Amino acid sequence: MVRGVMAIRIYFDGVSRMPMADLKMADGVVEHICWVDVKQRKEFEAGINGYTLVYDERPKRKWEEWL
Repeated sequence: MVRGVMAIRIYFDGVSRMPMADLKMADGVVEHICWVDVKQRKEFEAGINGYTLVYDERPKRKWEEWL
């Protein structure tokens, strides 16, 4: 069964600086995963689509600097 992912919050773990993610599921449950662990992400891929909101809280440069 595919569980819909409503929103994803990506952030650095305060201790290890590992990219982590909180996934808010359509059923109200929040799943906590290591964002760079492909095996953990794979379980939720089918529920992530164009309507999934992504909040990336990791520090980054401005968009214009990437161009």
